Amino acid sequence: MSRADVTAELSALVEKRLDSRSSFWAREVSFDRGTPSWRRIDYVGFKPHTPAYALEPTSVELGTFACYEIKSCPEDFESGNGLTFYGDRNYLVVPRGLGERLHEERRPPRAIDQVLAPRGGRLVTLYDLSGNGCPSYRRRVASEMLYAMVEAGGVRAKRYRKEA
Repeated sequence: MSRADVTAELSALVEKRLDSRSSFWAREVSFDRGTPSWRRIDYVGFKPHTPAYALEPTSVELGTFACYEIKSCPEDFESGNGLTFYGDRNYLVVPRGLGERLHEERRPPRAIDQVLAPRGGRLVTLYDLSGNGCPSYRRRVASEMLYAMVEAGGVRAKRYRKEA
């Protein structure tokens, strides 16, 4: 399978996961555009904080942002591109073999919660790093994150879309 095919397969699985776990998500989300610090994240999902299933004034700021970076092969992982994690929850999505190799070599990127790999038509946790005591990696305000998602052409999760 080609690198492009692997990336497409992993992307489809991330989108499926975002549709079931987020209210709003976007692909290719850019931050700090036009500056030397410019970064792009493959996928960002947002789920508002809704205690008792009610929206409250704090629902947006206390919401959860999940960032997903996809790496299809060792060369992609080592390219120096990507691996930007600005979310409350951060996931590296890789083929199983690459994930096992990174784990054996103790080379997971910083600021991630889990490494996910495909199995049975969905993404499963290959290994979990969330026990590091950090409740959130996010350092940007919700309005900046959401604006970047809107700029990237974000979409409402499938379960919230009204079908015409």
